[in-house]
Amino acid sequence: MYKFLTKNGQTISFVVGALLVIAFYALIVSSGDYETFTAMDADGVKDKARYGFGLFDFGIGVTVLLIVVGALLMIGFGFFQAATNIKGSLGAVAGLALIGIIFAIGYSTTELETSGEVYNVAKKFGLEDNTRKFVGGSITTGVAMIGLATLGIVVSEIRNFFK
Repeated sequence: MYKFLTKNGQTISFVVGALLVIAFYALIVSSGDYETFTAMDADGVKDKARYGFGLFDFGIGVTVLLIVVGALLMIGFGFFQAATNIKGSLGAVAGLALIGIIFAIGYSTTELETSGEVYNVAKKFGLEDNTRKFVGGSITTGVAMIGLATLGIVVSEIRNFFK
């Protein structure tokens, strides 16, 4: 399956995409709403009846479907590759574990504001304590990842300088 997709995957994707675009275009042209489609907002009128316009529903639905299918296939093939090559995937598993540990540290050490501007904004948007801690942990994880990436670049450049 891997060799088949490596050889023919882009062609299959292009053909499926082209067929969906042709089907979408055919639906638009053959629709009785085609005149409404071509005249939308050309006159500058914000007509409330136009908000219920459903000509694009097929295109949006197919786009969402393709994104979901692509994400599921990406995750599925990732697990498949990890299961078939356990030794090769240990680095990725260790990296994900490190990210999880950094997030757990950031989540557990996030202090919740009980007054001030940050507290007022959190209450204004209805953020619960767990959500605020999740945001704090995510920010800590992001900053740590930027720091680790920068450190990695500097260390690798220094190492390459002495080679």
